[in-house]
Amino acid sequence: MKFKKTYIGLCWKYFREFAIRKNENALTTISEIDYKKTFETLSKEQLQKAYDTAWDAKRFESDAYWKRANYFWAFQVASFAGYYSVLSSGYFKNNPEILYYVISIGFVTSLAWLFINIGGKIWQRHWEIHIDLLEENITGPLYKIVTTSKTFSVSKINEIISGFFTVIWFIIGINYLVKNFSFDYKNIENVNFSLVICTMAVIYFSMAMIFGYGRGRFGKRKVKLYKRDYEVSSHKII
Repeated sequence: MKFKKTYIGLCWKYFREFAIRKNENALTTISEIDYKKTFETLSKEQLQKAYDTAWDAKRFESDAYWKRANYFWAFQVASFAGYYSVLSSGYFKNNPEILYYVISIGFVTSLAWLFINIGGKIWQRHWEIHIDLLEENITGPLYKIVTTSKTFSVSKINEIISGFFTVIWFIIGINYLVKNFSFDYKNIENVNFSLVICTMAVIYFSMAMIFGYGRGRFGKRKVKLYKRDYEVSSHKII
């Protein structure tokens, strides 16, 4: 019985913390002077290596950003195709909740796309700042000097588009619920609980992305290290 209570408690804790977590922060603010002091003891070769590493990481983040964008574009195309296919089929008349499931998938994936775009841009900017701070002693202010005072941000426009898709799916979902769902506590047997559960799932996983497991936090990490044991077998030489 004690084990059962402990197991249920752990499951409830994980379920709760998956959606909402405390904002743990073990970061220390440093100035530009502190940053540069960190690299003062490095040799010229080590400083060049740090600079090259920052550029490689920035390129990796940029490549990954657009690969993820293609991945979520495919999700959105499939979701809209599924939406119109279900809407125009005869199956929708007998099982209208199927359309709401497709809407839910479209909304959750578009919301995930929006947050991943924001997160990916943050990491790109992270490495850009390192390049800005390191390049003075390597190439001079090459990356800092620009030839225009105003332009269009490709990544920000991509964020806007993903946000637009999220709003469209949200409007479609609300419109569906207004037309197809009603809650009458006096006739509880007529309530479509599959829609209730689906809506709760959408809210839960959206909260997990915004407040819980989906947020990147920089708390103090407690790491355990393990060493594997091994044995070298002896071979007889014939």
